[in-house]
Amino acid sequence: MELKVDLEWGDEGVVPEKIYPDTNFIFTRMAEAILETVAPNSREIVLDIGCGRAVDALALAKQGSRAIGLDPSAKMIEGAKNYLGDSEVALVRGIGEALPFKKHSLDKIMCKGALDHFADPLKTMAEMSQALKPGGEAIIAIANFESLSCRLGRTWYPIAKRFSQARDKRHPWEPPPDHTYKFDCPLLRDMVAHHFEVGKISGLSLLWTAPYWGKVLSTLPRWVSAAILALLDRIACKVPSLSDVIIIKLTPRGN
Repeated sequence: MELKVDLEWGDEGVVPEKIYPDTNFIFTRMAEAILETVAPNSREIVLDIGCGRAVDALALAKQGSRAIGLDPSAKMIEGAKNYLGDSEVALVRGIGEALPFKKHSLDKIMCKGALDHFADPLKTMAEMSQALKPGGEAIIAIANFESLSCRLGRTWYPIAKRFSQARDKRHPWEPPPDHTYKFDCPLLRDMVAHHFEVGKISGLSLLWTAPYWGKVLSTLPRWVSAAILALLDRIACKVPSLSDVIIIKLTPRGN
């Protein structure tokens, strides 16, 4: 089967023009949480699949790991080179469905917010499992399109449109055009089950982009909105099926 891969993908438009407190929180917290879950050390080789501009790969390197960033897009690899400067992060142009690494050569693999762009995530799971050393770990963070905020949005929109309060546009509960999959907890569990054991699954953030939520938060004192978002994040950790982002830690099955 021929894979359709966007070799010139760019990250323009990923971050919205208007940054409300919930969006600022989720981008910051997502970066923190996946690094906390990876917990790299100086003895480990860690691959970041779909590394984009290699922001996270550099953070891995700063925590002592031998970091590698992989991305299929020439545009993003060039952006990563400019961002990294003289750092020791290695960059590889490639795809998750055909990892250019020897069997059992990597200690950990992370993939943050990229799996839903892949042409064949199932093939990627097989490749990740083979590339990891026995006892290695894969850590995936992915947007949940069955989150509480997505469900609220889908319920609210028909009502608002009926009273001419909603505009026709792509909504936050709809995957962007460059997404190939619409992930939620059951789909993610099914996709990893053949090649991995689930070590831990947790959620991150609640109510991101729910109708009017960002606007409401922006009217509050900053410390109040920060406290609310932190509380919701603690709740989300316990209910990944409703959280805005799912973080899953995996170990390969019998490799």
